[in-house]
Amino acid sequence: LQKLKLLSLTPKKTSKDTKIKKRPAGPPPSTTQQQESETNVQEAQAVAEALNPAPAANSRLKFTHFFPTRRSDRKSKADLLKEQTDSMEAALTAQDDTKLGIEVVTMDNKGRGIKAVKEFSKGEFVVEYAGDLVDVKTAEDLEAKYSMDTSKGCYMYYFKYKGKQYCVDATGESGRYGRLLNHSRINPNCRTKVVMLDDTPRLILVAKQDILAGTELLFDYGDRSKESLKAHPWLSL
Repeated sequence: LQKLKLLSLTPKKTSKDTKIKKRPAGPPPSTTQQQESETNVQEAQAVAEALNPAPAANSRLKFTHFFPTRRSDRKSKADLLKEQTDSMEAALTAQDDTKLGIEVVTMDNKGRGIKAVKEFSKGEFVVEYAGDLVDVKTAEDLEAKYSMDTSKGCYMYYFKYKGKQYCVDATGESGRYGRLLNHSRINPNCRTKVVMLDDTPRLILVAKQDILAGTELLFDYGDRSKESLKAHPWLSL
């Protein structure tokens, strides 16, 4: 009886065809009954092991064999920045603005202007302010020359980069679109930015905010001189 008590185990789970019954109290079991009880215990242990198998010692199966790990398709910030840089460099090298998602339009009381024909995200490259890169002395001489012909206008943008003053002269008709963006001091949706390409500073325009298709593209010319404001009052708008 003592041996039977030590061997008796209650399995965690049993099948429908296997039932463990408690034996009612009575006289000590005979040898035959003891053998049957041991057999029943062994069968119960076998059922429990079948339902809850122990892992194999040499098993090399992993969780991912049954549930493969999905790798994220999201691109890192470095990858996105590289894509934007490559796209911008391609646009600067091609010098063709017709495929940038912008178009030339005629604006009431403004003349020519530029509108977006696609959406632009904040910080996205829009177009280059393309022209001849000249030093300040040359720019001042050219500006004096252009002022003699009031019908021609002047498209010169002065900027400083790494402590040095530059000017992009975009006065000549070139087919490039950057020079045609109109001014807005109050509601600009683009801003200028300097990038380096082959050790040469290039002046570009990027979206200052998210821009919807059909929106006119505007940036602040930055000229606050009294002479310019007197000659061109719209610079204050």
